[in-house]
Amino acid sequence: MFKVFEQKQSQLALFGLIIAILLWSASFVAMKYAIAEFGPILTVFLRMILAMAVLLFFLKPITKKQNYQKGDWWLLGLLALCEPCLYFIFESYALTYTTASEAGMVTALQPLLIAVAAFYFLKEKISSRTIVGSLLALAGVIWLTFSGGASEHASNPWLGNLLEFGAILSATVYCLLARKLAQRYSPIFLTLLQTVAGSIFFLPLIFVQTEAISFDISGQAILAILFLAFGVNIFAFTCYNFAFKVMPANKVGSLMNLLPLGTLFFGWLLLGETLATMQYMAAGLVLLGVIWSQTKPKAKTVFIEQSAIARQWEEIPSSKEMIFELKSLLKISH
Repeated sequence: MFKVFEQKQSQLALFGLIIAILLWSASFVAMKYAIAEFGPILTVFLRMILAMAVLLFFLKPITKKQNYQKGDWWLLGLLALCEPCLYFIFESYALTYTTASEAGMVTALQPLLIAVAAFYFLKEKISSRTIVGSLLALAGVIWLTFSGGASEHASNPWLGNLLEFGAILSATVYCLLARKLAQRYSPIFLTLLQTVAGSIFFLPLIFVQTEAISFDISGQAILAILFLAFGVNIFAFTCYNFAFKVMPANKVGSLMNLLPLGTLFFGWLLLGETLATMQYMAAGLVLLGVIWSQTKPKAKTVFIEQSAIARQWEEIPSSKEMIFELKSLLKISH
């Protein structure tokens, strides 16, 4: 019964994680819309404060029955600092300089970073295929960045992709901490902690941001903020934290390989973003590395001649002969 329950939990976590990744893929596009009118800092603050306002209605059931252990305060604080605080600072400014598609392709490096970090800090196994595939993906991301140029969607792709890499580093530390803390705290509690910490962190930064805030807000920007607050900050992060409760960190990280594909699709569909020919080749190298790192080599098949099998079978004594010899040995022993 317990195994059946555990299997259903794993299936639910996998399904929820895939939904979360799809929402995150679309969030790159939503961030581009929102940042264009609200600026990076105000965009992040609004998505945090709106999500927190909803989660606070469930404060009592969320906070009770949490298995707090002495010293967890600094781990919880570091978790919230990495994501959303540092992560969203890097990502929001990255999307002011690069396209959603390119930023999404940079996230292909996250599984490598998670797998290596999980190997060293969580003692999870890492295969040689994962290392080789991830290095191919790294080469593809570097190629993608160098082959890109400034455009109407990306004023400085080099800087933007570098900032997105900073976001991925923050997310990697977050993954390690979430894997550890999710065993003691509920996914929705960790999500609430992130929204509260993010709201407090970004509130004073609103008053020092240099971007002018326009009051002529379009419907697209408002929908983008609502999607980011409720679809991503609440639903996607809760699914993500639940996945860490059930699944190994490197497996969660490997499924993040779906993110680059999703961002390419949504960037093309909703923003009309396209890549240059060399960039598509680089993206192909990234995906090749991803596929290589996540597939297992076929088991080697050993072919043995039928005649050899027949000879070996003939050499095996029959069951009657074996019983007779066993009886003889028993009589001798007595």
